[in-house]
Amino acid sequence: MFDINTAIGHWPFRRIPNQSAAELRRHLESHGITGAAAAHTAGLFYKNCHDANLELAEAIAAHDDFFVGVATLNPCYAAWERDLETCVNGLGFRALRMVPQYHDYSLSDAPALALVRAAAALDIPVLIPSRVVDTRQRHWLDVERTQSLQDILAVCRAVPAARIVATELPVTAGALSTPAGQPVCGNLYVETSRQVSCYGQVMAQVVKLLGADHVLFGSG
Repeated sequence: MFDINTAIGHWPFRRIPNQSAAELRRHLESHGITGAAAAHTAGLFYKNCHDANLELAEAIAAHDDFFVGVATLNPCYAAWERDLETCVNGLGFRALRMVPQYHDYSLSDAPALALVRAAAALDIPVLIPSRVVDTRQRHWLDVERTQSLQDILAVCRAVPAARIVATELPVTAGALSTPAGQPVCGNLYVETSRQVSCYGQVMAQVVKLLGADHVLFGSG
C-alpha cells in the first residue's frame, strides 16, 4: 500500500509525532504501508521554500526504497523554474506540492498556472492541499484560508494536461459529477485523508464515478 500524502519536519504551532523520516517510516510500516510520498513541512514557511526541498532530499536519502520526494515550490518566488528542474532531474522527486494559502497567491494567477504547466511537461502530478490543518483549531498566526473544490477544478480545466491531486479535501460523487453523471474533470485525482466519514457507500460512489486509479490512499 502506497501513501500519497505524508510530510516530515517540524510544525511551528504545536508538537507533532514522527517528524523525522525514520520515525515516520516506522509508523507507516507498522500500519502496513510499504511506500510513501513525502513533502517537507518547512516548505510552507521558509522564505525560499526550495531550501526545504534540499533538506527533504537529505532526510529521505537513506530511505529511497520507501519514500518518494514531493517538491514544494512557490511560483511567485524567483528561479522556481530552475528549482523545479533540480527537484525532478537532480533530486529525483516525483511530484509537486502547491500551497497558495501559505505562499500568498491564487491558483488562478498566471505564475501558478505556469508552474502547473511546467509540472505537466515534466510528467509529475501536482498535489494541492485544501488545507494542511483544521482551520477551526488553528493557531492565530497560522493561515485561515483554504482551497475549495472549485478552486482546484479551475486548475484542472485550465491545464488539462496536468494530473491534479486534491488532498485534505472531503468529496462526494455528486460534487465531482456533471449533470450527465460524468466526472467533472478527467485529470482530477482525490485522496482519502479527510474521507473518514465517507467510507462505505459514499466512497464507493466516488470510486465508481472517477475510477479506482483516480482515488488514492493518503493518510495526511
